[in-house]
Amino acid sequence: MTIDSGLSKEQEAMFQPGGFVMLHPDSKHPDAGRIGKIISRRGVDMVVEFFADELIGKSEFSLIPLGHWGPVPDFLVESYEIRAQKRGWKIGERGITMFKKLGWGYTLASIGNR
Repeated sequence: MTIDSGLSKEQEAMFQPGGFVMLHPDSKHPDAGRIGKIISRRGVDMVVEFFADELIGKSEFSLIPLGHWGPVPDFLVESYEIRAQKRGWKIGERGITMFKKLGWGYTLASIGNR
């Protein structure tokens, strides 16, 4: 059974496993603006990884549905280490410049400061 997401073919391509997404920056969720990596997706249901902790073998994930996320091109994202072997993703300097030019919102979490 296929679950229809209501997205165009082009939009579908932006929400595939391995792609980066941002939790809407105006959300009331404590992780608003956080950048994550899509691990799996079926219709509107997605598993998004926020942090990968290779030191203790634990990661942080979100199960928030598709409509709460915006795609972020991978060339605007960079990984960073919060502490030894705990990795997350943030918008890099190039990304912030682009976000500002386009008028896109972001939060401290988007740039790895929270």
